[in-house]
Amino acid sequence: MSRNNDLITTSAVQNIVKNYVISSGLNPKSISTHKLHHTAVTLMYKYGRVDIRSIQQILGHESIPTTKIYIHIYEHQL
Repeated sequence: MSRNNDLITTSAVQNIVKNYVISSGLNPKSISTHKLHHTAVTLMYKYGRVDIRSIQQILGHESIPTTKIYIHIYEHQL
């Protein structure tokens, strides 16, 4: 939510992240909201003990195979 209690837009989130990345001295071309989202979900699965079905729901995927591709989980790790 914004200061006016409005929904924040996707582009606003992307700009906020980009500004923090730049102010941190990192390369904004190597870090994006998509990469951060991908990393967060992967870490939730790997270390947060969040099961694959919950991750699937969080991501809004219809199938587990799509979710497994998204978080780079291989069959032997499941």
